[in-house]
Amino acid sequence: MLVFTSCTIHVLQAYPSSDPIPTTVMRLSEPIEFDGVINDNAWDNIEPLKLTTQTPVFGSPPSERTEIKLAYDLDYLYLSGKMYVKDISTIFAKSKKRDALTVADWFGIIIDSYNDKQNALAFFTTPAGLRMDAAVLNDASSRMPLNLSWNNFWDVKVSEDDHGWYAEMRIPWTSLQFQPIDGKVIMGITVWRYSVEHNEVYICPAISPDFGEMSGWRPSQAKEYQFDGIEAKKPFYITPYVLAGRSTVKSLNGSESSYETENKIERELGLDVKYGISNNWTLDLSLNTDFAQVEADNQQVNLTRFSLFFPEKRLFFQERSGIFNFTFSRGDQLFYSRRIGIDDDGNPVRILGGARITGRSGPWDVGFLNMQTASFENLDSENFMVGRLQRQVINENSTAGLLFTNRTNFDGSYNSAIAADASIRLFKETFYTLKWAQVADSDSGNRFFDFDAQKIWMFFSNRSQRGFTYGTSLQTVGKDFEPEMGFERRQNFFREGHRYGYRWFPDSESPIFTHGPQFSGETIWNRESWNLETLGWGVSYSVDWKNSRSIELSYRPQYELLYEPFELSDDAIIPVGSYRFDSFRLEYSTNQTKSYFAEVEMNIGEFYDGYRTGFSVAPTASISASVEMTGTYEYNNISFDSRNQNFQVHLLSLNALYMYSTKLSLSALVQYNSEDKKYFGNVRFRYNPKEGVDLFIVYNDLLNTDLNRVLPNLPRSTERTILLKYSYTFRL
Repeated sequence: MLVFTSCTIHVLQAYPSSDPIPTTVMRLSEPIEFDGVINDNAWDNIEPLKLTTQTPVFGSPPSERTEIKLAYDLDYLYLSGKMYVKDISTIFAKSKKRDALTVADWFGIIIDSYNDKQNALAFFTTPAGLRMDAAVLNDASSRMPLNLSWNNFWDVKVSEDDHGWYAEMRIPWTSLQFQPIDGKVIMGITVWRYSVEHNEVYICPAISPDFGEMSGWRPSQAKEYQFDGIEAKKPFYITPYVLAGRSTVKSLNGSESSYETENKIERELGLDVKYGISNNWTLDLSLNTDFAQVEADNQQVNLTRFSLFFPEKRLFFQERSGIFNFTFSRGDQLFYSRRIGIDDDGNPVRILGGARITGRSGPWDVGFLNMQTASFENLDSENFMVGRLQRQVINENSTAGLLFTNRTNFDGSYNSAIAADASIRLFKETFYTLKWAQVADSDSGNRFFDFDAQKIWMFFSNRSQRGFTYGTSLQTVGKDFEPEMGFERRQNFFREGHRYGYRWFPDSESPIFTHGPQFSGETIWNRESWNLETLGWGVSYSVDWKNSRSIELSYRPQYELLYEPFELSDDAIIPVGSYRFDSFRLEYSTNQTKSYFAEVEMNIGEFYDGYRTGFSVAPTASISASVEMTGTYEYNNISFDSRNQNFQVHLLSLNALYMYSTKLSLSALVQYNSEDKKYFGNVRFRYNPKEGVDLFIVYNDLLNTDLNRVLPNLPRSTERTILLKYSYTFRL
C-alpha cells in the first residue's frame, strides 16, 4: 500500500479479484444523519462487505473486526466504516492536512466510475478526519500513479468511542462521471482499511498483493457493483477568485551599475465554470486561469545534462488529467501542461482563458483542451490545443487511442504532434505497449511519416511483483522530434532498455516481507553516427521488512559520450570526450509507522573523470495530529583532480505545519541552495471551511546570502511578495 508500508506479502491461497456478476448496491430506505456515528436505522438493512486480509499474510484472519457498508440514494454514494480496536490507545493518526500521505489508520474507497479498468478516483480518511482524494492513472501500474493535486466535492465525518473509530463518507453523484445503460450503472469499487498497530490491510475484493505496493489501488482488480435508477446530477459550479497583493522586485538597471526597486500592486480576478452537459460529458471553462501562486515548487539539484521535470500544481489542469496522459519511458511526455502559461525560464505567462470537454461516448473516452495565452516580453500570444481518444480493445485490460496537440500563434507559426498508442494484455500480467508520435511544424512543413520527426516506443513487461519479473523496451527518436507541448530530455537516439528481477516472499514467521535482486540497464546510440552515447547497467538487492523498514544497495557502471561540454557550474565543466565510471548507492528507510522516521540515501563513486560523494536525509517528525515537521538535506561534492575543479552543493528544505483543524492551517517552508546562494521562504495561512471555499494569505521572500560575490553587490532580498487569495464556489 502506498505510504502506509512497503509490504508485499506471503500468500496462503488464491482469491479471484472480482465476481463475474456485478453486486447490486442497496438504496437507502430512509435518510441518515450524516455525523460519523453510524447509528441510523437505515444502515441496519445494509449487508457489510466481505473483507480479506491482504497484508501481511493474504487470506489470514484479521486481527481487528471491521464492518464496512456501501449504499446510495438519488443524491449521494455513501460509505460507512466501523473500525473496531481492542485497545483504543493504538488508534493512530499523524496529520489533519488535506491530501497528507502519512502513516496512519486509513479507511476509504477507490471508484472506477466508468468501469474502464484503467482510471479511478480515490477518497480516504483517518481518525483525525483529514480528506485525501486522488485520481488513479494507468491502472496504478506506473511509478507514481496517483494525482494528489486532484480535488473534488465530498464530505466525511469521523468519531471515536471506547470500541474504535468510525467514519461516514458521502460522495455526490455530481462528483462522479458515469455512463447509465438501460437505467443501470456499473462501477468498479475497492474498499480497504489499514491498521498501523498490526500493519494489516483489510480489503474488498480479495486482491492479491502480487502486484506490489499499489495492488489495492488497481482499477482492473476492483469488484463490479450495480446501481439502479440513478441519474447523473449535472454539475454546475461557478468559482470566481480574487487575488490581491504587493511585491517588491529588485533588478539591475540598464547600465548594470546598480539595482532598481520596483513595487508592484497585484490585482487579479478570474473565473472557473464547470457544467455537466449530460451524464457522460462535462464542460470546464476558465477565464484568467488561476496560476497557483500559493504553491511553491521544490528545488532540485541537476547532476544530469538534461532538463528537470516539475509536476503540475494548477488546479484547472488537474481535472481528468489522466485522459491526456501520453507518457514514454523515463517520464517523457507528449503533452506536458506546464508548457501552457510558463515560459522556458519558468516565468508565468498570463492565460487569458480556455475550455476543456471530457466524457465518454460509447466505448470511447474523449478529452479536448484549448487554452489561449497573452503575449509576454518576446513571446507572442499563443493558442494551445490537445485532443485525446481512448477505448478498450480485445479485452477489458487492453486499451488503444489517439492524441493530437497543436501550439500556434497569430503569425501562423505552429508545432503539431499526432500520436497513437496501444497497451495489450497478452496473458495474466504480461503486457505489450506500443506508442508512436509524429511532429510537424511551420518551419519544416507537414512531414507525415518522416522518420526524423518521429518517436516510437515498444515495451514488453510483466507487472506482477512475485517471482520472476521482467521488462524490455526499444525506443527510437528522430533528430527533428521536438514537440513544443511535450517534455523531452534528448533527441536523435535509439535506446534499448531492460530489467530482470526475482522477488521472494518468506513465510508468515519471517520478519521480512519480501526481498530479491534486480538487474536493469540501457544502451543509447546516436541515430546518425551510431556512436554509443550512453551505456549504463546496474544490479541491486532490496529488502522490505514487516515493520516497514527497507533497504536497497546497488552498483552501477556507466559510459557517457559528450559531444559538447557538460557544465555543472561556472567552476566545474566536463570537457568533450568519452567517460567510463562506476558508482554505488545505498537507500534506507526507517520504520514509517513511528512518529519519527527518516529516509536516507548515499551515493559514492566515480563521476565522469571525477569522484562524487552524495548524501541525503529526509526526516519527518509528527509531533501530534496538529503539528508536523519535515525536512530534506542533500549534499553533493564532485571533485575533478586532474583539472583542479570542484562542484559542491548543499540543498536544504524545512517545512513546518500547524493544523488547528482540518479546515485551518499555517505552514512555513524554507529552501536553501548553496549553488545559487539563496534562501526561498514561503509562509502560508489557509482557511478551507468547506470544499470549494478557500482563503489563502501567502508571504514569499527570495534572499541572497553572499552579497559581495558580484559587482554591483546583490540586494538582501531580490523579490518579496505578500498575497491574499479568496475563491468561492457557487453550486447551482
